[in-house]
Amino acid sequence: MRGRFLHNKVMVAALLTALRLRGYPCRVEHAIRRGQHPRSVDIFFVANGCHVAIEVEQTTARIPHDIAKAMALRVDLLLIVAPNAQVVLDARAAVAGLTAATHPETIRIQVMPLGTALQWIANNCPGVAPQDVISGVGDANHQPN
Repeated sequence: MRGRFLHNKVMVAALLTALRLRGYPCRVEHAIRRGQHPRSVDIFFVANGCHVAIEVEQTTARIPHDIAKAMALRVDLLLIVAPNAQVVLDARAAVAGLTAATHPETIRIQVMPLGTALQWIANNCPGVAPQDVISGVGDANHQPN
């Protein structure tokens, strides 16, 4: 993995552990395309028949790239996981501005802190079903149905 300690050993490791405990086979650094400098998402898995990409971000700088990668993979849900409330708020604002400009119609984007993401996984990824695929920004305080 390309990140540093907090990204790899704390956040990605915790998410992988939770996914594996719930029985989800997942791929780490799942490549979008092959090549000398392949782009990849941090975690990729299938839940309830839907493709989910997880990107762990400590700032908002890479969010446009995360959305582009998720769209290239044609995932149903992009889950952006941040370490604290301030990054979550900043990331939601960034996602709202980007989705308003690009209108991804086949991808749902959720932004939540690590603890909420772990609880979402523990609850068996509620709301991830083909009929739930919508455009927009998810609110971490309002869990998907």
